[in-house]
Amino acid sequence: MSWIAYYAPGSGLGHLNRGLAVCLALREMGHDARLLSNSPMARGVAGLARCPIVGVAPEEAEAYVEQARPAVLVMDTFAQGLRGERPRARAMVHVARRLLRPVAVAGFDAVIQAEPLAAEQEALLPGDAVRLPGPIRLAPGRVATPVPKELDRDGLHLVVHSGPAAEVAELVALAPEPRAVVNLNYYPACNVMGRAAQVYSGAGYNVMADMLGRKNHTALPFPRRYDDQAARLRGFFTEPLDGTELAARTIASLLP
Repeated sequence: MSWIAYYAPGSGLGHLNRGLAVCLALREMGHDARLLSNSPMARGVAGLARCPIVGVAPEEAEAYVEQARPAVLVMDTFAQGLRGERPRARAMVHVARRLLRPVAVAGFDAVIQAEPLAAEQEALLPGDAVRLPGPIRLAPGRVATPVPKELDRDGLHLVVHSGPAAEVAELVALAPEPRAVVNLNYYPACNVMGRAAQVYSGAGYNVMADMLGRKNHTALPFPRRYDDQAARLRGFFTEPLDGTELAARTIASLLP
């Protein structure tokens, strides 16, 4: 049976969350979709989401894909791989996210623009790139993790961040004490954001997607090696639309 591999390398939750949203949409459409990631959080997320996530380090990606032979391979964010690896499949898809240092995009059967890009990065995309109307997002309830009692109430001031402790402390300082709740162990955060009076976070892709269209959100752009959070904060999607289904359908259209 033909299957889809979504390659999302990275050490945190960001790529996992976006890849999981697409893979769950594909599986709901009846396609076999599996996430490939080297994130140490992959096993826990796979258990919660009941979605296959294969632990694959960047240096193993080419060999794994060659042996496993997916019909479609999706490269999330890094067109040239996180460390220069370029696994290849019969059909190739690139999901383009805003980067501090964009690189050329070539050799893909489809390119999906997952957010507004800088002009110089957008110029590197092919003319037929699929531009999503809204972000890829994991809808609340898709991963039905039981909500802990300290989060199971309205009017919370939530600090949503899984970054370094210094960044968490910076966000906590913005929230009025003692109502601020910091919980770095609950996943996915989208399940509880709707009951919050205020959300404090970085300007990563996922939290910006989750809070799109809501006024009760304070975001601080944190420095990242690849991610341009300051630019995202200045110019993200303006309408609270969802691009997940279009992304999934674009990928599925390449199946034999």
